[in-house]
Amino acid sequence: MKKICFALILSGISIAGVAADMSGMDMKGMDMKGMDMKGMEQPGNKAQTYRTTGVVKALDPSGKRVTIAHQPVEALGWPAMTMTFSVKDRKLIKKLHPEEKIKFEFVKHGSGYLITGVN
Repeated sequence: MKKICFALILSGISIAGVAADMSGMDMKGMDMKGMDMKGMEQPGNKAQTYRTTGVVKALDPSGKRVTIAHQPVEALGWPAMTMTFSVKDRKLIKKLHPEEKIKFEFVKHGSGYLITGVN
């Protein structure tokens, strides 16, 4: 990128003009491996919500985590498994009990998953 900018400057082409021309480019097919994508989320976009059922296996109120043996999540290609989820609100953890069967929904959050609701 530095070489391209330098070449544009040397040739007298406006970098701002090139950037404006590129703003409508489609990103499909571009190799983005190794790129830092933090902060790239659009403000209006909501995370995909996933739903499944499971059995509460462990509660960690201070860490705001709950371990659940859950059914498969087809949308993610997950088999049934036991895993630990983060919980945004400690009040939700207080409503749960070990060995309780629950229906829950969750979203991808950073490198893990966050429970957003329990029925």
